[in-house]
Amino acid sequence: MAVGVRLAFALASRGGDASGGWVLARTRLDTGAKAAGWLRGEALRLAVRLDPGPRTRWAAPGTLHPVREPGPDAPTSLRAWAEDRQRQARVRHLLAHGRALSFHFPDPGGAWYALTAAPLAPPTPESR
Repeated sequence: MAVGVRLAFALASRGGDASGGWVLARTRLDTGAKAAGWLRGEALRLAVRLDPGPRTRWAAPGTLHPVREPGPDAPTSLRAWAEDRQRQARVRHLLAHGRALSFHFPDPGGAWYALTAAPLAPPTPESR
């Protein structure tokens, strides 16, 4: 795919476990830059919803507590992915070149979360 060709992208976040998977959010955006921004924002949105932190106003004191399981959990991995500047630059680069992307974030408890971006075919002259 040549750089400069404007592609739209179908984007989704999914979550699931051994019993199946579900779409958590989806959208279509008209540039790779917007798609990269949505993926990053969605990673942060999921991380905050899954692991809001001890100072969350809506939770009564003592409601939230750390979980001690081996390995990184999905919220930690989602935050790390979203905050890694080099990785985000690579995502923008790949989307600018029309690449489909999929990122998987497993949780030690068996749940998983995924972020995907798929380029949409440009409109044909007949469809305009």
